[in-house]
Amino acid sequence: MAEKMEILAEYEAAPNGSKGEVLRRHRLGSSTIGKWAYARDHDEFGPGPKGNRPRTGKSAVTPNRQSAEIARLRRELAKAQADREVLNAALESMGKAHALLEKLAESAEPAPLKDTSEPTQSPDSSAPE
Repeated sequence: MAEKMEILAEYEAAPNGSKGEVLRRHRLGSSTIGKWAYARDHDEFGPGPKGNRPRTGKSAVTPNRQSAEIARLRRELAKAQADREVLNAALESMGKAHALLEKLAESAEPAPLKDTSEPTQSPDSSAPE
C-alpha cells in the first residue's frame, strides 16, 4: 500500500508531459492510477501508519470526486433556496397578521370602566327613614 501511495504521489507531482513516463516505468495503466486516487480520496486505503491518510502536498481532485462535490453543493443550494422561500412566506404571513391585529386594536373601543372607589347603594337604602 505504501508503494502505491508513493507511485501515486510521483504521478501527481509529475508535469503533464511526464505522467506517461511514470506509468511506463512502473508498468501501470492510467486507469490503475485513477482507481488508486479514487480509493485514496474515499478512504478505502484506510489510515496510514501515523493514523492519518497519506497525502502529498496538494490534494488531487479526481473527476468523480469533483462531480460528487458539485452534486452535493447543488443539493445544498436547492435546500437553502427552498428554506428561504418558506421563511419568506412565513415572514409575509406574520406581517399580515401584525397588520390585522393593529387594525383590530384601533377599531375596538374600550368598554367603560365602572368606578369601584365609591360604595354602591341599593335603591332601598337611599330613601331616608
